[in-house]
Amino acid sequence: MEEKEIKNCIRAIKKRLDDKRVNRFCNSSVKTGYIKSLEILEKKICNYEDANIKELPTVQSRAIAVLAVDFLNGECTDSVLLGVPIKDK
Repeated sequence: MEEKEIKNCIRAIKKRLDDKRVNRFCNSSVKTGYIKSLEILEKKICNYEDANIKELPTVQSRAIAVLAVDFLNGECTDSVLLGVPIKDK
């Protein structure tokens, strides 16, 4: 994965985390997953074990973090990683 693509994805995740809806309880798994994804992308952690994904509390947060590792390895696009919906209610 090219550095420019990683930086663009980090910027997009930060924008998603700035969305006020992500702070609602119903979106806590999404928020946790994206926070972990930022760590994975910023440190360029390219395997699941080093990413310490098992520490995450929910299936959804772990799935988002797995997508971040997959993105770094070129196994999924940024649109897949960024496509997790943020619930309105």
